Amino acid sequence: MPKSSFAHPVLSCKNAAAHEQCVLRDEAAEWSAMQSAGRSLARAVVRDFRELRAVPDRLRVLALVGKGNNGGDALVACGQLLADYPRSVVVVLLACASDQLKPLAAKAFKEVEGRLRVETVEESESVDAVRERIAGAVGGEGYDLCIDGLLGMAFEPPLRGPARAILEAVNQYGPIGLRAAVDLPSGRGDESDELFFKADFSYATGIAKRTLFEGVAECGRVRYLDFGFFNDGGSEHSHSNELILTERTLDGLRRLRSAAVDKRSFGHLMVVGGSAYMPGALLMAVRAAVSSGVGLITAFAPASVAASLSAQVPEAMWVPWPETANGTLSPRALPLLFDRLDRASAVLVGPGMGQDRNTEMLAMDIVQRTELPVLLDGDALRLRVVEQASKRKRHAGPVVLTPHMGEFMRIAKLKEPDWSKETLLGFCRSNRVVTVLKGSVTRISDGEQVLLNTFGGPVLSRGGSGDLLAGLIGGNLAQDNSSVLTAVARGVVLHGSAAEALARSRGQVTVRTLDVLDYLPEVLRRS
Repeated sequence: MPKSSFAHPVLSCKNAAAHEQCVLRDEAAEWSAMQSAGRSLARAVVRDFRELRAVPDRLRVLALVGKGNNGGDALVACGQLLADYPRSVVVVLLACASDQLKPLAAKAFKEVEGRLRVETVEESESVDAVRERIAGAVGGEGYDLCIDGLLGMAFEPPLRGPARAILEAVNQYGPIGLRAAVDLPSGRGDESDELFFKADFSYATGIAKRTLFEGVAECGRVRYLDFGFFNDGGSEHSHSNELILTERTLDGLRRLRSAAVDKRSFGHLMVVGGSAYMPGALLMAVRAAVSSGVGLITAFAPASVAASLSAQVPEAMWVPWPETANGTLSPRALPLLFDRLDRASAVLVGPGMGQDRNTEMLAMDIVQRTELPVLLDGDALRLRVVEQASKRKRHAGPVVLTPHMGEFMRIAKLKEPDWSKETLLGFCRSNRVVTVLKGSVTRISDGEQVLLNTFGGPVLSRGGSGDLLAGLIGGNLAQDNSSVLTAVARGVVLHGSAAEALARSRGQVTVRTLDVLDYLPEVLRRS
């Protein structure tokens, strides 16, 4: 059962199939779900294609179709693409004769038959022959999209026959703009073959399957297409402490604010960070916090740079902090913060602070002595600092950590990268912290459950992205920390969704980190 309205269970393929049987009780319901899956897939693929380039009027689409429901989903998607882009060219590689398709896939095939080119791959065909067919069908021009609907979640290895030849040929064929897997890349399941479809995106239809999150982005970027399979709660097969975040995470930020409010109604975030030689990280965190909706921000910056920073973000209140000989914040000046804490609702520590003995002592003191929620980011993510979290008073606010894997390995004393649910849950429980483990799929855990965030993408693979995230999480935590996981999840999803909007508008490459902030309004005002 999901533990919130904005996150849904991540299930094994076996449990997902059992839950689907509880939800889709007859063929009519299954057909309706296939229609929803195909149409949603077509819209999502086109939207994601915009990160690559503008969508051409004459789309060239290659669809890989097996005999089951994933093949039906792919065919419905092809029909929708042909409706939206009538000049498109769609080539279908069938892994079986059309009269061998299962009933719903056969029904989907009949609806598009005659509007697309069908190539049936024979049992004896070689990989080279299939690859030549793929190229020849469009005169060597290549494809904008490839939609993989060969195999479904019931797959059990090994791959055989036409399906194997098709996958090998497509994986070897270069000129494809975007490779999209229906539900799961073919060849993946509760048990996977060594050969599987190399997807840029995997579109989980109705239920997010656990295999999508094994390894590091082996299934490409994950998109969850929600068809309401959990609207009436779960079933005996849907119990999970691993959940995927949906767009509904942001519902609380998309409402009209009450008329009877002022700036104090939306929290006061205090940000401690920066150094004389690294002021940019602090600047970006504060700029993001300003855009989070928080009512008030006080930023503590090294005295030598505080004036220049305040001129760039006048919305925040800037307090100059005495420096050490290294240009870092002096622990002796902590009263500057503690004398103001009665006005605050959360504290963010770490962006650009530098790593020396002085900043370590400063961060340790803040964790020890404040009872407010504390967010530790960047240079505050030190082992001795994190160890103070478990020593805080029981009634004190939460400590939230935002490490990437390198930082997590250091504070969790790991010898190699470990993305497993068990390791993250154990770390959070033993240290009494909430952790935002950043990655291609960001994992948020309080020690009881793990929330998976799939919003974002490679456009965030640039310096400063983490500072923006820290500012957005800190701002949401300061506004409302009645549910820490909700506040943290909002910051993470807001950050990732804005990054996607940026990439769709301007691509993934020639953009600046701060450009993400320009797309926050678009995300929250989306209908």
